[in-house]
Amino acid sequence: MKTIMVLLLLLLGIVPAHGAADCDPPECPVVVDAIDGPVHESADSYAAVLKLRNGAAKQDVEVSYRFVDGTAKQGEDYQAAPRGTVTVKSGQTQAGVPYRVLRVTDQKKQFTLEITSVKNGQAGKRVAVFTIAGKR
Repeated sequence: MKTIMVLLLLLLGIVPAHGAADCDPPECPVVVDAIDGPVHESADSYAAVLKLRNGAAKQDVEVSYRFVDGTAKQGEDYQAAPRGTVTVKSGQTQAGVPYRVLRVTDQKKQFTLEITSVKNGQAGKRVAVFTIAGKR
């Protein structure tokens, strides 16, 4: 019955609120969200977070990603593997993707991490934004 209601809402153009469960486990798909980063005010090592929306994984979930330059440039403002794959292990709720802020300038700069594919699940929020704050 719940599935019929969700389909009806979709047909009418009414979508359930973000993050609202429209199914009961174990029927719920594994959904991976890219989480926006904090505002970085110093050069240091960090990890981008890829988080499962519906709790711990029942099996390994493989997430492919890529970093995309914005006003912050790879090799100048931040350093990361341009593309890669990370695994959210069975029983876990998230995985980290390492990157390093190389410098903080007077200008606010941004770059993004984009989920390109998910094996044993699906992408939810595909893009996370990372900000390198200007010096105060």
